[in-house]
Amino acid sequence: MALKYLCLSLANNTQTEVNTIAECLAQDPAAYITMSAQTLASQPTLQDIFSIPISSDLQNMWELGFGLPVLCYLVAWGYGTVINFFTSRHPN
Repeated sequence: MALKYLCLSLANNTQTEVNTIAECLAQDPAAYITMSAQTLASQPTLQDIFSIPISSDLQNMWELGFGLPVLCYLVAWGYGTVINFFTSRHPN
């Protein structure tokens, strides 16, 4: 859904709905730009941002925050062990 803005012109006492801020400023450089009611209703509120996520989202956050770094560490450790094994067998 594309954002829609309300372009409020005080000089003409008009209100038009535009798709971009540039359109509004092209009509009247001194216009005020606000969000339309539909766009404002679709934006997240502070309550939505700070609400407790559902359990599947918490599981995904745990996997990304803990599991991914541990997995990366173990893979790097494994590669290091294999590389050190071959370099210790065949010194320069």
